[in-house]
Amino acid sequence: MLVFLVFILLGLALLGLFTNLRRAEEAATIMAGAAFLLSLSAFVLPVEQALAAGLNQGREAFLFVSVICFISLAIQAYSLRHLDGHRWKRRTFRYFVALTISLLAFALADNILLLAVALGMSNFLLSRLVGHQQNWAAARASGRMAWRQLGLGSALLALAVGILYFSQERLSLRGLAESPIENPWLPIVASLLILSAMAQSAIWPLHRWLIASANAPTPVSAFMHAGLVNGGALILYKFAPILRQAEWSGTALVIAGATTAILGTTWMLVQTDVKRTLTCSTMGQMGFMILQCGLGLFPAAIAHMIWHGFFKASLFLSAGSTVKAAKNQSLRLEGSNTLPIFGFGILVGLGGALIFRQFTPDIGSLDSTYLLLLIFCGITCAHAVMAILQPRLSLGRAALAAALGLFGASVYGASVWLVESQLAPLSAPPLNTLHLAILAIFIIGWLAMIFRAYLPGLPGERLMASLYVRVLRDSQPEPTTLSLQRGQYHF
Repeated sequence: MLVFLVFILLGLALLGLFTNLRRAEEAATIMAGAAFLLSLSAFVLPVEQALAAGLNQGREAFLFVSVICFISLAIQAYSLRHLDGHRWKRRTFRYFVALTISLLAFALADNILLLAVALGMSNFLLSRLVGHQQNWAAARASGRMAWRQLGLGSALLALAVGILYFSQERLSLRGLAESPIENPWLPIVASLLILSAMAQSAIWPLHRWLIASANAPTPVSAFMHAGLVNGGALILYKFAPILRQAEWSGTALVIAGATTAILGTTWMLVQTDVKRTLTCSTMGQMGFMILQCGLGLFPAAIAHMIWHGFFKASLFLSAGSTVKAAKNQSLRLEGSNTLPIFGFGILVGLGGALIFRQFTPDIGSLDSTYLLLLIFCGITCAHAVMAILQPRLSLGRAALAAALGLFGASVYGASVWLVESQLAPLSAPPLNTLHLAILAIFIIGWLAMIFRAYLPGLPGERLMASLYVRVLRDSQPEPTTLSLQRGQYHF
């Protein structure tokens, strides 16, 4: 029972943090490393698909366990030095280890009661970490706000779990997937699950807690953006068989996800500090992840969740050196090389899409929502190639850009294939008018961004200034979570 060994290791690490051992934090980090190696070995080596104590112990489960343990290990190792000398260092490590344990229980849970309790405990611990600087009013306000909104999401999930149990008399997710939900309860349960996932992943309009959390310590921000905020995808995946019985649920998720992706990306471009830039970027990425869930592309959504977790954790942990890189400048094509660069980028993007197709042929057919994923992959590949070529067009640079673009498409395709091989089979639904409209909006927005130098001027600078101010205002955190004067911050 390797999963129980992981819990035992982390439990011992947590107990050690309540003793007077001088190097308990280092010991906890070492045990987190051992838990990661143990979970990774269980993922790589074949194990039986089994349930024990309400926990899933198959390879699918150990994929999530490996990711969580690795992120926890990286953040704890960083915090050893980052929090050195801090009077609340040990308490922070206690929260880190306890949060890791509760997240593992949430990711592994097949028992829906355990699932709801683990998510509620994880959200409570996170809100305590956000507001850990208790003598700082802004931190306390951020912690309270995070708990209100995340606690609401946990309560909605608990309510959905309660209805499922009393109407179906089953506590196992596998058991619930095998039986249809009675019609009177299905819309209520589906609505509660969607709202819970939206609150967990900061989907508009339940996003305010994430923007207000930018004043959290750097390791806490890394844990939040790499871990807990991704929980919405896990909620939707775990309850996917139930949500698919409500045909409208996919439409609701597509609309909410696309709206959040557009808003988060737009807000990111107008921020003036690096942590809020990264926070709005996370909001946009969560929107795209939920959009993928709404399209029924769960392997891509889970792969997106994992890659985003690694990438955003590294950005937050290197936030000091990220300041120089975060210039909020997006690609703009102009000059005599515009058409050659654009044409070459599109050509390589088509090649990247074909490579991605070779890795992921079983997710869906070309008349399903899988087509959108294929086009998004091609656009991403083309955009990366154009960004490399824009400073200076040359044969050597074009060869390098093509190689990097196709390599990126291969890595992404391989990661989606790997995740797909571990998950329960879920086919992509057929295309409809809404999906095509979302695709058209994203393509038009992308083309307008890279060719904006050739667009006709909008009627009046006053209108543009008004739109900019509106976007900047809407993306600001709650005033109580800001320190507007130096005297308001006491360390």
